[in-house]
Amino acid sequence: MKLSTFTALCTVPLALAGSIGDVAVRGMAAEDDLVLRSEDSKKGSSSSKSSDKIVVEAAEVVSEVIVIWVNNGGGAATSTLATTQSASANAVAATHTVTVGGAAGLVYTPNTIEAAIGDMVIFSFESQNHTATQSAFAVPCVALANGTDSGFMPNINNTVSPAPQVAMQVTVATPIWFYCRQSGHCGKGMTFSINPTANKTQAMFEQMAIAQNGTGSTAVIAGGSSSAAAAATTVAAATSAAAAAATSSSSIVSGTGTINAGGSCDCSCLCGVAAFPNAAVQGVGAFGGVSGAIPMALLEV
Repeated sequence: MKLSTFTALCTVPLALAGSIGDVAVRGMAAEDDLVLRSEDSKKGSSSSKSSDKIVVEAAEVVSEVIVIWVNNGGGAATSTLATTQSASANAVAATHTVTVGGAAGLVYTPNTIEAAIGDMVIFSFESQNHTATQSAFAVPCVALANGTDSGFMPNINNTVSPAPQVAMQVTVATPIWFYCRQSGHCGKGMTFSINPTANKTQAMFEQMAIAQNGTGSTAVIAGGSSSAAAAATTVAAATSAAAAAATSSSSIVSGTGTINAGGSCDCSCLCGVAAFPNAAVQGVGAFGGVSGAIPMALLEV
């Protein structure tokens, strides 16, 4: 091997080591927020050697939605927190009103909207005490770092009139996700989205909130355990009702029910023999079975 070739091969690791030593990191940011650029590290040097230094910098955090103004309701003065930004080119900014909570329950109404850059979203807070807090799609009930949050806007039993409001302006065309951070509300599906997509829908976001943070409790009419006294009452009612049904084959006997502390109920409604479907079709097509069937007119709403 020629001496010149051997010398060149030996200097390669040294050159690589020098390049690695020039790497600098500025600031702390998530991986997706890091940008790379190169700059001449030898500017102003009389040396003929040229070396590029790789600089890792934190990208500027972009607020996807910003709070413009807040009004605590009840005739209070409006507090302006930021100036509005320009709408998209050749577009007129629209205003979207979203009701938070209220008579509809633990929901945003509507629970999703399509908004352009520059559009305003006004959250109107009704009973009881809710927030509009930004989150990531994958973790619906966790506040997004550097995200937007209305804070709690109490309106107990809708006693504040006009209702408290928070105005936010959309600054991006990508999806934005919100939830209520009142204890237990997000786990019951209280979520909201702006510009969801076919791959990331509002329905998916809501279901993830329930799956990740829901209580797992059943509906109030679907179960729950009863006390021994309630069970004894139910058995007694069933015995007397069955005797009455035997004497009148087509009659309907009033049943009894108890409401437990957890809100679930144990109830019975025994019908006459003639009220049950024919044995040959019971269970066919999810119809009939032990519970039989009763006319819709007899159901209380």
